[in-house]
Amino acid sequence: MSAVSQIVYEGHAPAGRLGAEVIRRSAKRWVVFNIVGLAGMVVQLGVVAFLVRVAGMHYLAATALGVESAVLHNFLWHQRWTWNDRPARSAQATALRLMHFHLLNGAVSLAGNIAVTAFCTGVAGLDALASNVIAIAACSVVNFAASESLVFRADGRRRLISFPIALFVFLGTTPTAEAGPGAATLAGWKTYEAKIDGRYNASASEGASFFALDREKEAHGWRERVLAGQAELFKIDPPGVEDGKIHHWIGAIFLPATTVQSVIDRIQQNAGHESEHYEDVLASRLIERKGDRLLIFMKLRRTNLITVTYNTEHAVEYKRIGGTRAAARSVATKIAELAKAGTPQEHEKSPDDDNGFLWRLNAYWRYEAVQGGVIVECESVSLSRPVPMLVRPVANPIVDRVARESLNRTLVGLRAMLKGKTISEASRRQPTASSSY
Repeated sequence: MSAVSQIVYEGHAPAGRLGAEVIRRSAKRWVVFNIVGLAGMVVQLGVVAFLVRVAGMHYLAATALGVESAVLHNFLWHQRWTWNDRPARSAQATALRLMHFHLLNGAVSLAGNIAVTAFCTGVAGLDALASNVIAIAACSVVNFAASESLVFRADGRRRLISFPIALFVFLGTTPTAEAGPGAATLAGWKTYEAKIDGRYNASASEGASFFALDREKEAHGWRERVLAGQAELFKIDPPGVEDGKIHHWIGAIFLPATTVQSVIDRIQQNAGHESEHYEDVLASRLIERKGDRLLIFMKLRRTNLITVTYNTEHAVEYKRIGGTRAAARSVATKIAELAKAGTPQEHEKSPDDDNGFLWRLNAYWRYEAVQGGVIVECESVSLSRPVPMLVRPVANPIVDRVARESLNRTLVGLRAMLKGKTISEASRRQPTASSSY
């Protein structure tokens, strides 16, 4: 039987009847099911768009009405087309099918769409229509299983049993972010952090291996690209941690006609003025300076479909390595998500109310003099709550794009600061970025 529906038969049937013919019919039915589903999606999005953008209805109420419209549309076409080889024998049977369709597919669609939309729009900040697209895709497989096995099932001996609801609940569930990361999550983070710290400490010597990108085979040729004027952006896939997700990126740029000493001196002189040069820093100030050790406050904003603002404090320590190299380690000692950011009611959320988009944040900077200038590398490692399994195929690319563009803006801001440019001047001349995954 089709792997999509995950169906178990009661009783027995000859193997010939369950072979290629069953697979062919299932595949054809799956294609037709999705055609009807696409038409239903147009109906749902049209209703939601009208109710939200024209009638001004709340996005969750509009989603419920949009789903109900799509459910009725889909039932009609499934009855007439998708499962036309299993006709209802009477008006009463049709009514019973419609009731089952509402209880199963309708319930999955309503609960699933509202749950996924509530997460994507209410928590992640996506547009209501984008959230509906994600929810529709996530629910389609479960709806097919329910329709095939319980709504339009064949009469007679072939009674079908499936478990779509349990699967949907499992895939749609993610641990809550209450009170920040749990003990197991923090243990996984600390293990990974210790590994990165060890590599950083080893590179902060006068040995040959220095840049983190040199350890990554997939980043082969990165020096040539950076020296040619590109910003190198490289994603690393860290091991999984329980009830959390580690994000690890490395970026590098080339600063022509300067020295390592000049770069470090300029960065330290501008400590506390990051908001003048970095697009994602809304406010900043220097809290404390003790030689090459600094404590800096920064109000950070992360924007790309998702907008979140934080009050953060960063402990930064610089190391000068000979006359041609330097390194710096920055650890966020405070990360507080803000509610009602930019309004008179702005305040820091308690750990219980934090959405968990940013629990930990470390940055490891490396500077090396080369012919014609200095190569600067930033290794960013952070921890957040996990993305629900049901929406990972859509959400993970968005998360990666946010991280990639945030790192690129940081490198652009550094270049602007060293040249004495404002944020707007830097944004007009961003370096071309190359990505590796």
